[in-house]
Amino acid sequence: MDVPSDVLADTQARFVRRNPEREDHLQRLNVGGPLAAESPERVEARLTRVGVPMPDARAIVEGHRPLQDVTARLPEETRLTVERVLGANDLVNVAYLDLARAASRAVGRIVLRDNRGRVMGFGTGWLCSPHAILTNHHVLEAAATAKNSVIEFDYELKADGTLRERITLPLDPDALFLTSEKLDYSLVAVKGETSAFGWLPLFGSADKNVLGEALSIVQHPSGEPKQVALRENRLVDRLPDFLHYETDTAPGSSGSPVFNDAWEVVALHHSGVPRTDGQGRPLKRDGTPVGPGDPDTAIDWLANEGVRISRLLEDLRGRADAQGQPLVAEVLAANRPPLVGAPERAAPEAVNLLDLGTVRVGADGQATFPVTVRFKVGDSAATPAPPASTKPYLDPQDAARAQAYYAGVSLGTPQDNFQALSRLLTDTHTTTPRYDPAAELYPEIDVWPDGKIRSIYSAREHSPQEFIAADRAVQERRERLARLENLNVEALEEALPYNCEHVVPQSWFGKREPMRGDLHHLFSCEATCNSFRGNTPYFDFPDDNANPPSEVVRGEVVRGDCGQREPGEFEPHWGKGAVARATLYFLLRYPGVVRQYGPAQLQTLLAWHAAEAPGDWEKHRNALIGARQGNRNPLIDHPEWAEQVDFARGLGT
Repeated sequence: MDVPSDVLADTQARFVRRNPEREDHLQRLNVGGPLAAESPERVEARLTRVGVPMPDARAIVEGHRPLQDVTARLPEETRLTVERVLGANDLVNVAYLDLARAASRAVGRIVLRDNRGRVMGFGTGWLCSPHAILTNHHVLEAAATAKNSVIEFDYELKADGTLRERITLPLDPDALFLTSEKLDYSLVAVKGETSAFGWLPLFGSADKNVLGEALSIVQHPSGEPKQVALRENRLVDRLPDFLHYETDTAPGSSGSPVFNDAWEVVALHHSGVPRTDGQGRPLKRDGTPVGPGDPDTAIDWLANEGVRISRLLEDLRGRADAQGQPLVAEVLAANRPPLVGAPERAAPEAVNLLDLGTVRVGADGQATFPVTVRFKVGDSAATPAPPASTKPYLDPQDAARAQAYYAGVSLGTPQDNFQALSRLLTDTHTTTPRYDPAAELYPEIDVWPDGKIRSIYSAREHSPQEFIAADRAVQERRERLARLENLNVEALEEALPYNCEHVVPQSWFGKREPMRGDLHHLFSCEATCNSFRGNTPYFDFPDDNANPPSEVVRGEVVRGDCGQREPGEFEPHWGKGAVARATLYFLLRYPGVVRQYGPAQLQTLLAWHAAEAPGDWEKHRNALIGARQGNRNPLIDHPEWAEQVDFARGLGT
C-alpha cells in the first residue's frame, strides 16, 4: 500500500519542524549514546523494566560505576539486553530469535479488494487481541473497504524457499470498526480462529524505549511475503503522537508493528520521511521527483515515522464510539497471549504415583501400612491456564462516574473547598474494608497495565502472586503462633520480602479502622523499603545529597535504593506523586488525625503532586477503590484542584 501524498507531506513537515531537536539528539547519541541523549529518569525506568535492580540501574545512569562492572553481575540475558539498549553491544542470544518468531506470527498481509473481489492493494496488519487487528487508516479508510478485504497469516517463505500454506481470514467491520485519520490507525474485528497466531498486546507504559534504542519491524512490504527489519531502525526523536526512527534500509510497510528489543510493540508504522528537493517534492533514489504510480520502494527515504502506542491507547479510551464495546475492552485489557511459534514441548507421559504412607513393622516382621493411591496424568505445567480477563485496564465508564461523583461540588474559597471535599469523601465512604491487602489490594487494585506490581518506593517489579503468598504466610504464622508468648509478630513481617505500606503510618492513628484498611493510602512495598522508611514523615532533601546507593553521606543522611533518610525524615526514590496524593487524600478524609506535618511539609507534598501527574496506574486504582469503598481521591480526578484547597485545615494540632 503506497503512502498517500497528504500523509507523506504531513510526515515530512513534522520531521522538518523537529530538525533542531533531532540534530541535538543525534549529536548526543553519536558522542555518548542513550545515556547522553535521554533523560536520566527514562533511562533508569527502561533499565528497571528490562530487569536491572534499581540500585544497579541508578549506578549506570549516574555513572558511579563502569557499565561493564555493573552488567557483569547480571544474568546473561539481562546483561545483553542492557548493553543493547545502551548501544554497547549488538549481540543477542538465540532465544531472541524465538521471541522474534513468536511475535511475527501475529502479523499478516492485508489484501484490499473491491466489491467484485479484485485486488486493489496490500498493507500490513496485526492481531492486537484474539479478535481484532490494527493497521493504518490509509490502509483501511472505511468499513466498506474492510468488508471486502481479508488478512492472510503465514504468507511467508519456508527455509527451502517455498511458500507456506497461508491462512486467510475475513474482516468483520460490522462487529468493530474504529478509525482515526489524525493518528492514522484503524481497529477492525476479524472473523475466524486466531489462536494459532497469538497476538501483540498494546501496553501504554512510558518506559518501553529510549533514544538511540534499536527497533525492529515485521512487515509485508509492497504485499511481498513477510519480512523483518531486525534492529535496523534507531529511535532518534519522540514527539507527542509519533516516533521517528532512522534506517539505511527500505522503509517500513504501512500498518506494521514496530518493536523494542523485548518484542513489545512501541509504534504503529505509518509513513516514511522522503528526501525532498527545493520545492518540497519527494525524490526517488535517482534524484528525480516522485511521479504518479511510482512505488514506495523507488523513493529515497530518510527516516520512518510511527504512531506511539501510548497515544493510540489514549485516543481509544477517550472515544465515545468505543465506550461499551467488548472487543475494544479486550484490546485495552492488554492481556499477554501464550507464546506462539516457540519450540514445542513433547507431550508428557502418564505417571502413576503410589504413596505408601507410614510403614510400620511388627514384632513378627510383617509390615502393615495404610495405602493411598494417587494418579497423576500428564504434566501440571501443561494444564491450560484459565482464560485471561478481557476487562479493560481503565474502565471506559469511569470518566462518567467521576463526573457524577463531583456533580455537587461548587468551588469557592480554599477553606470552603476543603470542607466541601472532606464532607464528600466522608459521606460517600459507604464501605470500609478491613485491612487485608492480599484480598483487597494485590490481586487487582495495585496492578500495573503489564500485570506486575511495583514496590512503591523502589519501583522493583513483582508478580501479584508473590505479594499475596507472602501476606498469606504472615497470616498463617500469626494464627499458628498466636498462643506463644513473647512472639514479635512485627519482626516476623519484616523478615519477609514483601509488605504493605501505609503512606500515613499506622502508628500515627493507632492502627484504627477505617483508616487502617482505607485502600486509597495503601501501596505494595518491599519490607526492606517499609522498614527503611519506618514511620517518619516525608521530606525533600537538597539535591547535593544525590550520592551512590547504600553510602552514608553528610551527617546521618543515608541513601539506598528505596530513597534517602535521616532520623525523622524520609524521601522516597520513586512514587513521590502517588504518595503525595494519597497523603493529601488522608488529610481530607480524616482531618485532625495527622499531627506530624506542618506548612513546610504540606508544600513538599504539593510540589511532588505538581511534578508528577497521575498516570494510568493511579487512575486504575482510583476507579477500583471508588467502586469498592464508594469514595474517590479528587487529586487524581482533578489534579488542578490542589492549588484551590487549604489542606492545612486537615492537620492536627
